[in-house]
Amino acid sequence: MYERNVKWEQYLPEKCRIDKNAFPIEEYIDYNNFRIHLDVYKHDNSKSNKVVILFHGVGGNGRLLSFLAVPLFKQGFTVLCPDLPGYGITECNDDFTYQSWIDVGNSVVKKEIEKGNDVFLMGLSAGGMLAYNIACLNEKISGLIVTCILDNREKEVVKYSAKNEYMGTFGLSLLRKMPLFVKKIKVPMKMVTNMNAIVNDKNILKLLLKDKKGAGVNISLLFMLSMMDYKPILEAEEFKGIPVLMVHPGNDKWTPPFVSEIFFDKIASEKEKIILENAGHFPVEEPGISQLIDGIIKFMNKW
Repeated sequence: MYERNVKWEQYLPEKCRIDKNAFPIEEYIDYNNFRIHLDVYKHDNSKSNKVVILFHGVGGNGRLLSFLAVPLFKQGFTVLCPDLPGYGITECNDDFTYQSWIDVGNSVVKKEIEKGNDVFLMGLSAGGMLAYNIACLNEKISGLIVTCILDNREKEVVKYSAKNEYMGTFGLSLLRKMPLFVKKIKVPMKMVTNMNAIVNDKNILKLLLKDKKGAGVNISLLFMLSMMDYKPILEAEEFKGIPVLMVHPGNDKWTPPFVSEIFFDKIASEKEKIILENAGHFPVEEPGISQLIDGIIKFMNKW
């Protein structure tokens, strides 16, 4: 179970903080050799069957997404925040890959669909493409929301995603040639990605980089390579039927909006885009955070 750590919450707007009226229930789902931990925000006797599942990226975990889960819960929605393999307190072996992320996330989604709920998926950072891939497997999803959607086949995307341009080109090429036992070596995530740009607020950044369940985690090179080399399940032009909302931080110093637009602009579904003013990659600044919350609520109510 998570220990309550409110240090970083002090830098959030009050409406986004966990309190006695909006506190997650911690649950587990067993899937294959994974024991998936979830923060679940749900109402007793709720009249709404709308559920939003939030997926973190390579610098987060489910608890970190409380800044968004709390205001959505207060609007009457059920919110699920799973810890993906390697992060938070989900239990797994060390051989997981990006496919494991998709399989684990899909197992959570399918359980909610089977309950007859209207399920929305939202991915933040690398969780955006993850949510997209899971949506490709589930035609009954009511809507897809992303802050970023990064196609790592694009050189421009890799240049911004990696620690630096050298790491994104020569580093990846070298890693692909390494034997499997080398790829299983774990390295700090901040060594291979531009983790210093995960949030613009320096006070929050210091705290997040120390979080061994999130931005401060060590991850296997095998996982990193499997994510960078993963081909989307459907090409953007083939993705139809599920509406898409992109709520991209406007002051994102890690992956600026145009990097996500490379893939987003080709999506065939009905779609809309909101650029969050003054918000960084982890979008906690006003007015962007209010635009983010309002945009999600309107989108979920519309669909």
